Order: sequence, then structure tokens, then C-alpha cells
Amino acid sequence: MNMRRSAAAAALIFSLGVAGCGGQTAGSGGRRAAAAGRAIDGGTAYFAEQPLSPPTYIFPLVSDENYSVANTSEFQTLLYRPLYWYGDGGKPGVDYPLSLGDAPVYSDHDREVTITLKHSRWSDGELVSARDVGFWINLLRANKTDWASYVPGGFPDNVVSWKALGTSSIRLRLNASYNPVWFTNNELSQITPLPIAWDRSSLSQAPPKPSMPGLPDTTRSGARAVYNFLNAQAKELSTYASSTIWSTVDGPWKLTSLTSDGEATFVPNREYNGPDKPRLARFVELPFTSETAEFNLLESGVTRSSGGLPSSAISVGFVPDTDLPRAAALKRQGYRVSAFYPYGFDYFEPNFNNPTVGPILKQLYFRQAFQHLVDQSGWIHAFYSGLGVPTYSPVPALPANPYSDRLASVDPYPYSVTDAKAILRANGWAVKPGGVTTCAKVGDAAGECGAGIARGQQLKFNLMYPAGMSSTDNSMADLETVAEQAGIEITLKQVTVGTIDSDIAPCAPHQAACSWQLGNYGAAWVFAPDHYPTGEEIFQTGALGNVNNYSDPAIDRLILATTRSPAAHAQAALNSYANAVRLQLPDFWQPSPGTLITVAANLRGVSPNAYGFINPEQWYFTK
Repeated sequence: MNMRRSAAAAALIFSLGVAGCGGQTAGSGGRRAAAAGRAIDGGTAYFAEQPLSPPTYIFPLVSDENYSVANTSEFQTLLYRPLYWYGDGGKPGVDYPLSLGDAPVYSDHDREVTITLKHSRWSDGELVSARDVGFWINLLRANKTDWASYVPGGFPDNVVSWKALGTSSIRLRLNASYNPVWFTNNELSQITPLPIAWDRSSLSQAPPKPSMPGLPDTTRSGARAVYNFLNAQAKELSTYASSTIWSTVDGPWKLTSLTSDGEATFVPNREYNGPDKPRLARFVELPFTSETAEFNLLESGVTRSSGGLPSSAISVGFVPDTDLPRAAALKRQGYRVSAFYPYGFDYFEPNFNNPTVGPILKQLYFRQAFQHLVDQSGWIHAFYSGLGVPTYSPVPALPANPYSDRLASVDPYPYSVTDAKAILRANGWAVKPGGVTTCAKVGDAAGECGAGIARGQQLKFNLMYPAGMSSTDNSMADLETVAEQAGIEITLKQVTVGTIDSDIAPCAPHQAACSWQLGNYGAAWVFAPDHYPTGEEIFQTGALGNVNNYSDPAIDRLILATTRSPAAHAQAALNSYANAVRLQLPDFWQPSPGTLITVAANLRGVSPNAYGFINPEQWYFTK
């Protein structure tokens, strides 16, 4: 989304179970390929959630602490469709056949954009209309700092006004001329039309109709009250299935239950009139406390489910890194198995505002030295069983896409403890391999430790990461051991995904919340809902997704150029941005793991999505 989880911080977390099996049957846009066996309607498909990452938030205007693939791509979008759908099969890009809107039309030197909606309906019978798009914009304007994808100056700040041109068309007036590719993929992509039935501030109020004048969202105070009401309702997880709010959907599914441990059950939305009407009778997302628990259940061929549902094989699951050698046995059980990589990059965060180590982390030379200690190729071989790709750039080389250049595959800081030690010594540090390196030369001149670093300050860091994923466990343990060779002491702390999401947040040095030093999500930044791989969500100064407090005016200018360059110069601007960021290291790069996806032998229609969205409405069983 950009989620780590795409985003961010706006990081839009990549779930190990986000997508289906490549090369299998159906693609997108309502197209279903022929499959062996006779297609049947009905049946229940079971989907494996990422360990310790159940859905926890249903309202699409999601805040940073709830911004995850588990909440967005695997939950909300089943119920509430974004204006534009992204990921044409496994390829990055917009999928117009699956979108609520036709391709946007730009005019007046790209200062206006007109969107025409297709004929879609909410489950209460109302049309998905231009007014619903306006409702989203109004709510966002009044509550933008609560939106995980908000970037100062970005959407909705760059929309001067909107006007409904009838029921199904809306025109946005922009504050400048923008790169249409960027604006479509990174701004319009953020819109999720919301039903006017939600435009109220209490359950005691009757759901309003689109034709009513003076609805609350038309004033700032009213829009704030509506958001506060909906956000409060979204925190009541036990009411999701019975709620009169959340039951109004325009997606292909309706939620019938969500258990306390995160098991979500969906049935087809019978009022859905979009492409790919569900053929399954039920779709269930299963929670797990660990990779081992998921794999044991997968190997057994039987899964448990609450509510008296029948037992069944896991329909779409994943193979943990430590169990990759056992994938052959799964094939013999009848599973189809293939690798998948999301469109994003993997990293871990330095907190530039931490009062103790922030001054050290702000030194580019230190970040360069530390990056030399990350053995990406070694980790992929030893801990990912070869199922991973190194990360060298914020514009990833894989999956194949039209945005990356050749430098995306070139390592600017190859693994070398020798180089790391040499860089530290050259910048005023007394390196003590096996001990603790200390600052020997105070000051901010060449050859000195840098501003804010005291004489004798030690290279000691705390690094938190989520428990439950072996590749992250092993790679962080290796980093701890390797860092000792350069005299850097790392104290590792395993925490829950929820702790990671809540603790890694923008902060000021004097705040208690700024105590975190290094944090690893154990998950990639996936480009969603900003699908064009620019950096305004994660690296621009002040962005809510910029959770590690990074700020560089030169990088800000390069990011701005990617949004404003005319189409003829867009790729050059993107290359300049990417190649500056890959060298500046606002984060530390680490390998992006692939996922070995398993699909039940009799399940068809499962196809990969570059951004982690799932389409169970395309899935069906065969006999």
C-alpha cells in the first residue's frame, strides 16, 4: 500500500500468503482460462494468513498503525473496491477491466482529470457514484493526517476542487501540471469510493441518501465527526459481521464472521454486479501463530475452522523458508507449487531522531559502513534457500517492470567487513573487533565522527524485529555476529508484528516514543496504493510513511521531479531519484524474499498479483 506491510509507514507489509500460484489458469479482467477437470460452483477455499498478522481494521481510510497487507489487500479490498485495480496478473500496472473507473482523461495541460465510473452498485442498491468519490476526498481533506498514505503537498492537497458531472463522472481540478502516469498510479490509486450511507456520526442516525443536501462531509467539522465515528466503529472488531455500517459493500464479498484470533469468513455479495462474480460458496482466511503451525497444517492436508465448518485442505498456503526442501512432498500430495515476488523492496529502518544513536545514523559514512555488513547474497543462500533477490535500489529490478534501470541490479555496498572497518577508522572511530568501537575524534570535519557524537560514544544499537519468521531470525542473528567483527554491538529483540507497527513511528528526539533505534518489519515495502515506484510516501520529508524521520532536501527535490516531469522526461527523473536514494541509504537494504505458494490441486483461477491483492472471486474448484 505503499505498504510495508506498501506504505508505509507507510509500509505496506508483504504477507507471505498474499498471492496465488503463477502460471496457473485465470488472469485478470474477468478472463478465465480453461482448466483440467470440470469447473463447479460452490465449495470453501481456505487461505493462509501471514503468521501473527490477522486483519484488525476494516475502514479503508486507514491510519499508519493499521496499514498492512493483512488489512488492505487481503481484507478491505474484498469488501470495498478501490477506484482503480492494480496488478495485471503478475505484472505491475493498472488493470482497467477490474477497475470501478474507466481510464482517466487529462486536459488543460494535465491540470484537470476526468473520471468516468462504470455501472456498479452498493449492496444497499445505490449506485457507486461520483458523489461517493467526492465523499472520500472530503473525508480525506479533513482527516489527512490520520491517513497512512498522506504526504504534505500530495493527494488531496494537490486537488483544488472536485465537481460531479452527473451521477457517474467527476472532474478534479489540480493545483499544477502533473505527470499523468504518476498522478494516475500514485494519486488516483489512493481513492476508494465510500457509500453515502456512511456519511453520519452515529448509529442512531438513519443512513443518508446521495440526493440529500448538506451532508456532514461537506464541512470540515462534519467530515471530522464522520471520520471519528467510522474510526471508532472500526475498532470494534467483534461487531464487523453484524454492523449496519460495514455490511454496505460494493466488492464481490461480504464478511460473515471474524473471530478473536483473526479467522475471517466471507460469502459472495449477491448484489455485486462487477466482473468475476464469485463461484465459491465461501472464502475463509485462517490465522497462524507461526510459520511452523501453518506448514504442519499444510502438510497434514487438513485444516481446522471454527463455526462448525467442514474440514478441508488449505487451498492457498505458503512454504516457510526452512521447509523449502520439503516442497517436493507437497507436490506429491497434489499441491501446485511456484515462487512469487512482490513489486517492492526489503529494508530495515534506522531512527534518525533517536536521541542516543540518531546522530550516528545521520552520518552517511556510517550507513555505508553498516550496509557493508549486510551479506545479502549469503543470507539468500543460507537462510532463504535461494528464494530471494538482493535489494540495491528503491526501484526494484524484479519482478520485471518498465521502471528500473541497470543500476537496480548493481550492489553499491557489497558485503565486506574489511571495508566497513576502514570506513569507520577513516571517520574518527577506534575500531575494536570483538569489542565495542568508540569515537576517538570528535567534530564534524573530514576524518571526525560527526556532529552530535561525543568522544567515547560507543557503537551500540538495539534492533527489534518480528518473531515467527525463520529467515528474519537467522539473518538478524548473522548481522549481530558480523557486526561484532567491526566492534558494533547489536542487541536483538523479538517482538510481535503489532509492536513493530506501533513502535516504529515518526517522533521527536525528546519523546519517549523515539526510544527505538533500529527496526526490521520482516516484510517488504510493496508499492500500493502508490504503484509508480517513486518515494514521496516513504522518503519525502514529513510523509507519514517516512517513519524513521529521514530528511534530505536534495532527495525531496528529486522526488518532486518524478511527479512533475512531462512524460518525455519521466523515466530520466525516476532514474535520478532511484540512483541517489540507493547511495544515500535512508534505510538499510536487505534481501527481498520470494514466497513459495501452494495451491490445492482442484483449485483454479489463482493468479499472482504484483502488489499483493487477492481475487478469490476468480477462484473455483474442479471435479
